[in-house]
Amino acid sequence: MGRLRLDLIHVQFAPSAFGFHRAVGLLPGLLGSGTPLLATLHEYGVWTAEGPAGRLREAGWSAVERRGVLDRETLLLTLRASQLLFTAPEHEQVLRARFPGRTIPATYSPIGANIPLAAIEDRAVAAVRAELGLPGDARLAVFFGFLHQEKGLERLIEAVAQVRRTHPRLELVLAGGEQSHSVVGGAATALRRSLEQVAERHGVEHAVRFTGYLPERAISALLQAADVAVFPFNAGVTSKSSSLLAALSHGVPTIATAPTGAVRAPSEIDGVLRVPPRDTAALEQALHDVLSDSDLAARLVTAGRANAAGRTWQAVAAIHEEVYAEVLGRLPRR
Repeated sequence: MGRLRLDLIHVQFAPSAFGFHRAVGLLPGLLGSGTPLLATLHEYGVWTAEGPAGRLREAGWSAVERRGVLDRETLLLTLRASQLLFTAPEHEQVLRARFPGRTIPATYSPIGANIPLAAIEDRAVAAVRAELGLPGDARLAVFFGFLHQEKGLERLIEAVAQVRRTHPRLELVLAGGEQSHSVVGGAATALRRSLEQVAERHGVEHAVRFTGYLPERAISALLQAADVAVFPFNAGVTSKSSSLLAALSHGVPTIATAPTGAVRAPSEIDGVLRVPPRDTAALEQALHDVLSDSDLAARLVTAGRANAAGRTWQAVAAIHEEVYAEVLGRLPRR
């Protein structure tokens, strides 16, 4: 690596991209002292100690971190980086809690939307609904993203079943691929089937549609056809979610779970109707409120678009340019 004469190295730390192996965290030990290393924490604070000795392992890691030796998730990466970038404020909170008293340079860098807003004519939006086999007066709830057992989709299906008692024209579309970094092969097939069984058990198999993977333009059209977007993740949806941001930038009233303990009932926060995670009743109430209250839906659209407006990829690029210049400016002239 030294032969490449690199000015800096920037690691995008997303555990799934490395097959959930932490070996990339040993990279600082392989580098010389002259090349600055940066790391963006896309996921952080999610490590949990499992098994009967979980508490003991948790205590052991905490002791190691307080001494500044290793980080339980990134090994040497966090402690040896010349500069960290974090994609959600919660990441910095975890960082400061793990390494009290240590000065670790860190900068917030938001994530942009993963689906650009496509110019879609009204008739094309109507065609989206027709292709899905939706009746003309259907109310459409949309989730998009890879299917995953931690995204709370079984609760969303159950909530839709309950809301259909007062909104019988409500339909749910689960748009996204089944295969991902973390769910592959037979596990992906089994997950899809388990969600279908949830719909059958609640008598809404005719009102729940799975699209599989869709290209960006098709997702954009689907969002423009939706009445509400829903992200019911079990651990809450952080501000780093590019799917959440895409829904906001498309002007869709959006419901998403908050981090554990942040809210106790549906609450409007930064253009998102936040609900407690793993709470089907709260999710049901939020869906009912958005579909019943046009003023609430309009407020969410306005505030959501304002939230998304400041988090474009151009803004992200400008932050990176500034950080790179600052890091390189600390080096001796060469």
